[in-house]
Amino acid sequence: MKKPLVVIVVLIGLAVIAVGVMRARSAKATEAIASGALRGANVLLITIDTLRADHVGAYGGARGLTPTIDRLAAEGLRFETTYAHVPLTLPSHASLLTGAYPFVNGVRDNGSFRFDGRHPTLGSTLKAAGYRTGAFVAAFVLDARFGLNAGFDVYDDKYGSRPAGGGLSVLERPADRVLDAAVSWITRDGDSAGGNRPWFAWAHLYDPHEPYDPPAPFHTRYASDPYSGEIAFADAQLGAALDRLARQGYLTRTLVVVAADHGESLGDHQERTHGLFAYQATLRVPLVVWAPPAVKPGVFKGVARLVDVMPTVLDLIGIPASAPSGRSLRPLVGGDLPADDRGSYFEALNANLTRNWAPLAGLVAGGFKLIDLPIPELYDLRADPAEHFNLYGRRQEVAKPIEQQLDSIRSGGKPVAATQVDRDTVQRLRSLGYVVAPAARPARSFTARDDPKTLVALSNRLDEALDALKGGRPAVAERILKELIAARPDFTIAHDRLALLYHETSRIEMAIATLESASRDGVTDAASLATLGGYLQEAGNFERSAEVLQAALKLNPSEMEAYEKLGITYTRMGRYAEAHRMFDHMLSIAPNSATTYNNLGSLYLTERRYADAVQSLTRAVAIDPALARAHNGLGVAYARQGQMDQAIVEWRKAVELRPDLADARYNLEQAKK
Repeated sequence: MKKPLVVIVVLIGLAVIAVGVMRARSAKATEAIASGALRGANVLLITIDTLRADHVGAYGGARGLTPTIDRLAAEGLRFETTYAHVPLTLPSHASLLTGAYPFVNGVRDNGSFRFDGRHPTLGSTLKAAGYRTGAFVAAFVLDARFGLNAGFDVYDDKYGSRPAGGGLSVLERPADRVLDAAVSWITRDGDSAGGNRPWFAWAHLYDPHEPYDPPAPFHTRYASDPYSGEIAFADAQLGAALDRLARQGYLTRTLVVVAADHGESLGDHQERTHGLFAYQATLRVPLVVWAPPAVKPGVFKGVARLVDVMPTVLDLIGIPASAPSGRSLRPLVGGDLPADDRGSYFEALNANLTRNWAPLAGLVAGGFKLIDLPIPELYDLRADPAEHFNLYGRRQEVAKPIEQQLDSIRSGGKPVAATQVDRDTVQRLRSLGYVVAPAARPARSFTARDDPKTLVALSNRLDEALDALKGGRPAVAERILKELIAARPDFTIAHDRLALLYHETSRIEMAIATLESASRDGVTDAASLATLGGYLQEAGNFERSAEVLQAALKLNPSEMEAYEKLGITYTRMGRYAEAHRMFDHMLSIAPNSATTYNNLGSLYLTERRYADAVQSLTRAVAIDPALARAHNGLGVAYARQGQMDQAIVEWRKAVELRPDLADARYNLEQAKK
């Protein structure tokens, strides 16, 4: 049997404009690639989050952080200028996997949007073509509940559960664990390169994302620059995984595509991380294609975009497909088509959606970047790659046509709001004493006062407050957050974080009062209502908790946390059938949610359905062995069935994981009497 090809797609972080590396080959012309040159290939997509291209050796990095990626770039085809469309993880991956701009696929921000599956994805297209498909993601931001599991037979989002009292904790797992799971899945079925059925595997590596805390020895080696340490660790793990696959024959005749989801500002333009602005540091991404001998080494000088990745991969492996916003880069590489510049759309709406600041959108076209804000910006990227000189006022002959092109591109796109607010929802909220936030305003109705450039200092102060809270200085955090709210009363996320501070410091009534006050003033959204509903539940106000959570879901049916919290509230109210519906809905969308299985197990315990409780709680600890409350509940279920020895094992495990878990300690002490 003919051995199938293997396509590896490696997606990495973002960059400042990179120059100079690999000069010996940078002038080499690109050579033509036939459509279907890699027909029937396996596909491996690896995405490395938050990686600046100027930290990659192939794009100018001088510290030797990325020997694995550099080798792929040296032997492959490097796309010199590639753009992401959103400097945030979920919407950027959604654009890459669908070939669609965010206003087309509907995913505009992390957390509050969900891909609805209406557009084909790389996974669903390959599955329809007979591929087995598996995804392995590293962080909650890509949890199955947000919809990118569409088209995958296996969607492994087993990154753990949030620790108790860890409202600010980041749910992630390191690169080695993600890649171990991916390699295991790839090699478990089939017989390496000679397998009967092609596969598509996607592994997402989150390590370079803040907080920067690389493991040893990278922690010590990069003590003064932990961000670089995270990059070096991720690259080393990628190299080890590829070596394992190569030794077993899975990388025979391999295509490797290296790109980015977004980068990291690291202080450029006063932005600490990413998501607020859309300058080159967080928008320009590396893209490398490696497939010797089918793809010859070279450098493509035209413009590429993340929406082009899906159609390019499908073109190379011989599956005809179109993309809503992207196109295959293959014909451009070989000169079959002229390298015309269609422009690359981008947006950064998080500050608009969570802070009521002006929404940011723009277009890169013809070597210029236009940023549509109350204080508009225009940069000549060839003469000013660092974007220091705003030419908007002086180069209207350039700005106006790009503005018209931008308006044309986004005309007919989906609105930013997650859902339309109906009259019943408005009345429900008013009956609770809350005011619905107004619909999103177009960018040009905002003023310079609302421009993120004007407000970046407030954004940095918010980061300071969160750092103070994480660092055990709640009084400092509280003072800063109150100052931010006084300066900008519509700063939605500042209200939310102040409430979180009160919650984390055991001041639940103040947390509730903070969010209720903001809601009465119209500074609310579905996410803050879901948080409020959860706090009301903890305070024992179940009726009001249910009303608020129901209203949150009316505002945004994609606010998945509200389903979980509403299920718990219904359980406490004795509305068991409704609780089951909430948990069943969650598990239909996020089948690896250990927390949901734990809550379902608790519901079964309440109903005295102990065998069902054991089954659900066993599933919870299988997904997340560190979930102490599930071990405690499992112990209770065993004890109720007279299996005290097994109960004691589970309670001991719970106490080992969480010495502060009072219920488990009490149960264990009682069992010893």
